[in-house]
Amino acid sequence: MRPDDRPVSPALLTATTATLRRLGPRQFSLTAVAEEAGVSRGTVHNALGSRDNAIRTALDHLASVFIETMSAEVDRQPTLAEQVAAAAVLVCAHRQRSESVAPRGINESILVLLLRNIGDDLMRRSLELWQPLVRAAQARGEVRANVDPQRASEWIVRVLLSFELLPPVGVNIDSPRAVRRFICDHIVAGLGESV
Repeated sequence: MRPDDRPVSPALLTATTATLRRLGPRQFSLTAVAEEAGVSRGTVHNALGSRDNAIRTALDHLASVFIETMSAEVDRQPTLAEQVAAAAVLVCAHRQRSESVAPRGINESILVLLLRNIGDDLMRRSLELWQPLVRAAQARGEVRANVDPQRASEWIVRVLLSFELLPPVGVNIDSPRAVRRFICDHIVAGLGESV
């Protein structure tokens, strides 16, 4: 834990996450965070504690932002199909705008960084987001009553992550319209009433 479990200033948290994204966990250091933030290493140490705690703090912040952003997108949609489609569009947009990294830095997206380092936690948080949405879809009759919300949520999350991890084949992931249609036409239909 950080000393006294005090909140970290937004500027220092931004510098910490930027450093982690640029260098990755192996090359990450409190000195690099201090340089990024324009403060002393002691200031970083006092706020974040050890190197490992600083990395955990940055990863936790990145995961929280990812889940909050996804939640904001899906909360605007009226059906589960549209919620999953909106989340897929978000993941595809993230994949497209992942920044290129300077030489000697890492070249991976935030989502891949999170999966590699705190994948279990990210999955847990994602399931917590989707389970109530699946239950609400059941109540609206969009999803079969006998579908297990936890298993359906895991299936949804795995499908969403595939948009980040797998190359496009039949769907144009650069087109939000094509992604929405792909989700609504094929994927979420598996949770609906059987034919």
